[in-house]
Order: sequence, then structure tokens, then C-alpha cells
Amino acid sequence: MLRMVWLALGLFRILWCLVPQTGYIHPDEFFQSPEVMAGDILNLKIFRPWEFNTSYPSRSVLFPLVTTGFSFIILKTLHNSGLFGSILNSYNLLVFPRLYVTCLSFILDYSVYRLACLWGTNPWRALILLSGSHVMLVFYTRTFSNVIEGALFALLLLLVAMDTAQEHGAPYLRAKEWRNNKHLIGIVLVSGFFNRPTFIGYALVPMLLWLSCDQKGTFQFSLRTILKRFLGIFSPVIVTTCIFIIVDTLYFDLLFSEIDWFLKDGNAGHEHIFNLCKHLVLTPFNFIRYNLDPENLSAHGRHPWFTHLTVNGLMMFGALHLSAVISAIRMITHKFVSADGCHMLKKKQLEKRLKAHFPATPPIVEYLVLVYFVPLIVLSLFSHQEARFLSPLIAPVVLHSVLNNDMLRGRTVMVVFNILCSVLFGCLHQGGLIPCLSYLEKALYSKDPVSNQLEHNLIFYHTYMPPRYLLNIRSDRESIKIIDLGGSDFSVLNDTVNGLLGNLSSKHTENNQINIYIIAPGTVEYIIKYCDFQWRTVASFFPHLSMEDPPEIPLLFSKDGLNQLSLYIFKMHKNSEL
Repeated sequence: MLRMVWLALGLFRILWCLVPQTGYIHPDEFFQSPEVMAGDILNLKIFRPWEFNTSYPSRSVLFPLVTTGFSFIILKTLHNSGLFGSILNSYNLLVFPRLYVTCLSFILDYSVYRLACLWGTNPWRALILLSGSHVMLVFYTRTFSNVIEGALFALLLLLVAMDTAQEHGAPYLRAKEWRNNKHLIGIVLVSGFFNRPTFIGYALVPMLLWLSCDQKGTFQFSLRTILKRFLGIFSPVIVTTCIFIIVDTLYFDLLFSEIDWFLKDGNAGHEHIFNLCKHLVLTPFNFIRYNLDPENLSAHGRHPWFTHLTVNGLMMFGALHLSAVISAIRMITHKFVSADGCHMLKKKQLEKRLKAHFPATPPIVEYLVLVYFVPLIVLSLFSHQEARFLSPLIAPVVLHSVLNNDMLRGRTVMVVFNILCSVLFGCLHQGGLIPCLSYLEKALYSKDPVSNQLEHNLIFYHTYMPPRYLLNIRSDRESIKIIDLGGSDFSVLNDTVNGLLGNLSSKHTENNQINIYIIAPGTVEYIIKYCDFQWRTVASFFPHLSMEDPPEIPLLFSKDGLNQLSLYIFKMHKNSEL
């Protein structure tokens, strides 16, 4: 029965990806992978984010290439074959990379299953808790780099557990598996670091455990043991690091674009080596340098240090986060009582009461509490804190709950919580933007050469950054201009539209065929009414919830309630036009 429930949830994860989900969680879903790869592989009009600029590359390109890039290569091959007609459209551009990432998400299911078996708990209960989480249903079906980080973190936990389980004589583990684990651990460690340098925070506890265990899995915290274990992963670490550096250097073209330094006569050998090292691309270090600057973090938003602990943890994991917090309090209290209370005879009665309320925590639960909270504390050291940064913690918090026998408590609350969050992030949040881009793609795409010469200006106002690649516009098509005003004041919108209308009046094109569209949520429609130009509604998309411009609660229950939860396309025209 439990197995069938997990299969149903796994199938639902895939099908909901194909529907597709319309919720728009964060721009990084698009601008850290598919937007860039669509420009490189499909030659579409895109916006290249700062992380991928050659002047200061801060994101390794290897994972975008092997995930989204590979998806687009398959899509391009199928499109060029002509077997399926013209399949290069907004839907496939959105779904192909998401489906690839959704398949990768089952790495977590595999890892959680194996870990549950190793630690002697019911694996199917753990899988149901994992697959029923909105984190897996929504966040792990999107092209976030956090998904790769989560998959690598789960694999690292599994590899470390398999290695340290040797002393317990796990019957299905072979000696060859143990010897190979150290190489895989080195590869996973470097891959996670180049994907997101924050991976070091996630790997801290499991790696300290692994480095402190000898080859028999016995815990021996000594410098000799740590050095010996570290030397065992030195070779795969160096090889994997070189692969990432070479790929990034070739992609960003900093080695050959300035090849003159190598061709100069008279340069000594050590000068060639120095110049070579200077032109290598080290994206993780650029990323760290950028994020250590408080001004850079302020540009992305500053949050209180306790945001992850009090808000984001609850938003992502709900009751599972509360369970982990209670275990941490229980563990700290028990350690405190054991250390101090036992030396005072007068406090024996108090000690018994405390131990009754805070019993000793099993070692494996203590380990999972550390695995959960140490990365959370490390991430809390940075002022920019987003909920999705915690998504890799889904594996340890689920296993903690199952090992702690929390699954049967408050099942209804957990189910309702995950349904509500799935609807919020998967459908409502900025949910009109993706359907709007699909609508615009169909409206703008034309094989008529005369129609392609018409000028279209798309102004996005008070929406998240629109992923340009979903419009499926060729990079050489200059007749379509995309203007992203973000959350600008209405005066900026007014000046922008009037400037475009002024250009329309000055141009002597046939019938003045220049179209100006504003894409904005219904909650800011009153702002457009104050602007001194005429407009009409072309299309609307429901639902669309903008947390930056939230709807007014009283209006939600009025006749204009749907307007507050919709995204609109408005077409502008001159005052003389009807």
C-alpha cells in the first residue's frame, strides 16, 4: 500500500511538470540556466545575467550545459529532423528542461530509500513524506541550481552513510563499493562546490564524520585519520576541479580571446605558467568574492539573520521544521543536564524531571539534527536569505521525522500545508506570466515576412523578469523589443510609453504599424489609468498573485475580485486613435 502511494506521488510529480505548472517562484529558475542556454544553443533573443558575463563569470557553466543545454540539444535535433513538425515553441522550451530536472529529482528518492534501509527505518514512509512535500512537487521540478545542490547533498549523505556503515556489517555492501566511495565522495564534493559554493556548508557535518572514521568505519577523531582520509579523495578532487575549470575557461573564452600573451617571444617558462593561471576562470571564487561584499547583497535584498530559522524553514518544511527544532532543544537540554546536573546532589530531582521531558536522543537523530541545522546556521551568516536556499535540506529533515516517529502525528495538518503551498508556489505566485509569454509567442510568431517587419514593444511592469527565450524570438529579429520596468514608479512607465508613442508619430511607416503593449497585474491597473495615454485590454490571465503588489482583501470579495488576481496585456495607442 505504501509503495503504491509513493508511485502515485512520483507519477503526479512528472505529470504536473508536463501540465505545466504556471507559478513563477523566482527569476533564477530561468536566468541561471535555460535563458542562457537558449541563446547559446537555439540562437534565441535572451537577457544574459551578470553571473555569465565574461568580465566577471560567477557561475560554472558545466551543470547548465549537461541539464538544460542537453535538453535544448535534443529539442533542436527533433525540430531539425522534421519528424514531429515545428516543435520549437514556448511549451516545449519550458517543459523539456523541467522534465529533465524532474527526472534528476528522483536521485533524492533513491538516496532517502537507501539511507532509511541503512538506518533501520521504514523506507516507504520516508518516501511518502518526501514525495508528498511541496518542495519536491514544485521546487524540484524547476531549473534551479538548488535542485542540483540538493541531489548532490543527498548523494553525499548516502555515500558517507555507506562508508561509515561498514562496521555494522551491512550485508549488501561489497568491499569494492567501499573502495569506490571515496572517489565518488571527492567528485560529489567538487561538483557541489562549483555548482553552488554554499555546498561546503551542507557538506560540513557529513564530511567531518567521514574524515574522522577509519577504513573500518570506527570513529577516531585524530589528525592522522583526517589526513589519511583526505589524501584518499585528493586525486578525484584535483581531476574534477580541473574539468570544471577547463570547461568554464573554454566557455567564457578568456584563454584564447587574449592569446597574444602566449605568443610573445622571450617569455620565460614561469611567465607562461603565471599568465596561464591568470587567464583561468575560477567561477566559485568570483561568486564568493561577490557575495562577501555587503553592497552586492543589499542589491538583492537584506534579511534579518533569523529569517531562515523562523520563516523560511517553516515555509519550506512546515511541521518537519518544528520537529527538528524540538529535537535540537531536547538534545541541547539533555547534554546540559548530563554535563552539569550530575555534579549537584541538590538538583537530582530536577535532573530526573528534565530527563523525563527531554530523554536522550538516539545518535543517528543527533547526527541528522546537526546535518539540518549546521547548513541553516551557515546560510544565516549571509544577509540575503531566500526560502529556496534551504531546499537541499528536505532529505535530512524527512529522515529525521521518520526516525523520530513523527510521521503519524498531525498527518492532516501536513497534507493541508503541502497542498496549500503547492497551489501557492505552483499555480498562484506570478502565475499569469508564463501563460502570457506563451500567448505573446503565438501572437508574434509569423512566417509572413511583411508581418515580421512590424515593430512590437513589450513593456513588462510590476512583474518578475520575463524569460525572453519563452517568446521564441530569433536573436537577429530586431523588430521586437522587450522593456522590463520591474517595480518602477508610474512616472517611468508614463515617460517610456509616451517616448515610444512620440517615435511612432515621427516615423512614416505604412499605417504606422508599431505596436506597444504593457503587461501588468490587475493590482496596478489604477496606475495605468492615471497615465496620459489611451489603452485597451487585449487579454487577461488568471490566476496571478503578485506578492510585491498584493491584492486588497476587500476588493477580492467585490465584483472586481478576479481583476486583483489576474495579469493583463494592455495595448497603447495615440490619443487620436479609437
